[in-house]
Amino acid sequence: MFPLRLVLVCGLTSGLAAQNNWFSPALLAKPEMKKALASIEERAPAIIDEWIRVVEIPAPSTKEQARAKYMRAEMEKLGLADIRTDELSNVSGVRKGTGGGPTVVFAAHMDTVFPEGTDVKVKREGDVLRAPGVGDDTGNLIATLEMFRALNRANISTRGDLIFLASVQEELGLLGAKHWLEKSGYQPDMFIAVDGSAREVWYGALRINQFKFFYTAPGAHTLESRGAPSPAKAVAKAITALYEIPMPAPGPGLGDFKLPVINVGMLGGGSVVNAVPREAWFTVDLRSLDSALQDRLETAVVATAKRISEQERTGFRVERRMAIDYSRAKPQSERLNHPLVQTALATANHFRPAGTPALTAADAGSTDANIAVSMGIPAVSIGAAITRMAHRLEENADASTIIPGIQSMLALAVALTSHIAR
Repeated sequence: MFPLRLVLVCGLTSGLAAQNNWFSPALLAKPEMKKALASIEERAPAIIDEWIRVVEIPAPSTKEQARAKYMRAEMEKLGLADIRTDELSNVSGVRKGTGGGPTVVFAAHMDTVFPEGTDVKVKREGDVLRAPGVGDDTGNLIATLEMFRALNRANISTRGDLIFLASVQEELGLLGAKHWLEKSGYQPDMFIAVDGSAREVWYGALRINQFKFFYTAPGAHTLESRGAPSPAKAVAKAITALYEIPMPAPGPGLGDFKLPVINVGMLGGGSVVNAVPREAWFTVDLRSLDSALQDRLETAVVATAKRISEQERTGFRVERRMAIDYSRAKPQSERLNHPLVQTALATANHFRPAGTPALTAADAGSTDANIAVSMGIPAVSIGAAITRMAHRLEENADASTIIPGIQSMLALAVALTSHIAR
């Protein structure tokens, strides 16, 4: 019914990809690199302990200030230049290069989807850490911090600058990264979102639209409600109708992610039990892999929600909570074959466990890297540890997997920023 396109390419097989890969295993044999990689292994218990401590600092979106204070203090210990905490509480700092190389941002977000009051105490069962937010994105935040520390411990110099961005409000629509990229004054050559599992290398950007639909009416006492317009009834009917919109078959290759997808994530309204609510509302999160498909689905979603309001004789309004313009995004082949993506793929494959399948690059993404993609900045999304069940109370991660993940990130950072800028 609608076109659906997902491009999966193993970046280690094509000639162009190999030509654009800046990573070589020989890099790891340099004395300073060997020292840095070994120091990560030596600090494994301390890294995992810090991971647990930071998970237990609550950080709901818009309330990341405690984590931001922690990250700023750690950046100061690192001696980073131009450390800033901006209006939204994004924290960033620069590890200056010697000159002549590209500027690369490593961004990990501090916020979690879980509301204030959620129990974020970590439960450790052998190698498994269990807690809301342990994977998305606290593990990657700690991995990025430790990568910068390892660079310092080994006194590694790079030509290009490395920017550490601890972003906020990622879960509300990538708002922190958008603000930073638009307002910070930096113009990075490459952007890496450290957000996701270690088994993912994403170089694209999912099309994401989020809405809040409101239905309104004069209200009435329960005894006077029969036959009266009811926002609650309109919400119930609209949600049912939205889930009945015909959808294309899910595309292959993204594991548990089945796209395109419509999800109602929040709903509310009313103030008392024995009255018709004056207002009721719900949110919709719409995601797909293709702009034309997203546009058609968006039209169908809004039209369906409005049609129900007309049928139920209620007032109706829409808040658009997220919409990203991808008109400046580079073509798929250009994004895939950029040295950033091919080098990220090569390093991730070098450090993957022996005997596991080679990683592939997916033309998808649902991270801060989406903003960079939309601005035409070469971008990729990677992860440091094996994580599962993001956005659920049962979220968990394999603790030991963060060590090779940090080592892979270190190799990627040095390979990219040691290259001569063109």
